[in-house]
Amino acid sequence: MRRTRYRVRRPAADRCAAGFWFAIVGWEAYPPRGMSAQYKIIGGDGREYGPATLDELRTWCDEGRVGPRTLVWTSDDTSWQPASQRDELKWDLKSDLEASDETDPLAEFAARHAIARPAGFWVRLGAHIIDWMVLTSLLTLLTLPWAEPLARMQEEALKQVKSSSPDSRVLLEFMLVSLSINLPLTLAYQTFFNGRTGATPGKRLMGLRVERADGTPLGYSGAAVRFLAELVTSLTLGIGYLMVAFNPEKRALHDLIAKTRVVHR
Repeated sequence: MRRTRYRVRRPAADRCAAGFWFAIVGWEAYPPRGMSAQYKIIGGDGREYGPATLDELRTWCDEGRVGPRTLVWTSDDTSWQPASQRDELKWDLKSDLEASDETDPLAEFAARHAIARPAGFWVRLGAHIIDWMVLTSLLTLLTLPWAEPLARMQEEALKQVKSSSPDSRVLLEFMLVSLSINLPLTLAYQTFFNGRTGATPGKRLMGLRVERADGTPLGYSGAAVRFLAELVTSLTLGIGYLMVAFNPEKRALHDLIAKTRVVHR
């Protein structure tokens, strides 16, 4: 017994619309089925915004937030290019009569960030103190259900430190518990704020931002690497932090390791 296969044919109007679309914008502007590219932009304030979908980006074009010279990143090719060079956006951009064809947007972006003033030791110390206070408050709230046993553990550890023959097991247990609470919280705090906005609450209050050495946004991966590098700095008994006062670019040890810098906004 033969099976009869039925093909669902598209309406003629749909086929004509699709052919008209491809004839105008080309196949490269049509995303593969089941895939949705993510986009980011560099705003006029030099900050990174996104990720956003193509529809959201087109809305930003209508609102005037994205112009022909706005740098746009897409997950398809992981590169920053002016919006005018993105085929999928060229019909959504508003004309920029003041823009010159000879202007290089990448050079403008690099020049704008190259003159950023590095942050010195004392202003960075102030931001660090503010962040320490915020983290301490968060830690207190998170550990509130276990406040009594943690307090007893801390008290016992202090007794062992003052003792002539301290119990290393008690001290090691207290250290491991402290690290298991503090490290993940600090990692999440630094990575989220530095990766998303380029500044922790302390740095934002002090008018600072963290960026890569070339002036580009840090991103979540760069923020995580910088935190891990700062763990190395913390093992130098403060010497790695004091490098800010003597380094010509005002960079600490972890800035040199992670290839980042802290500048005034």
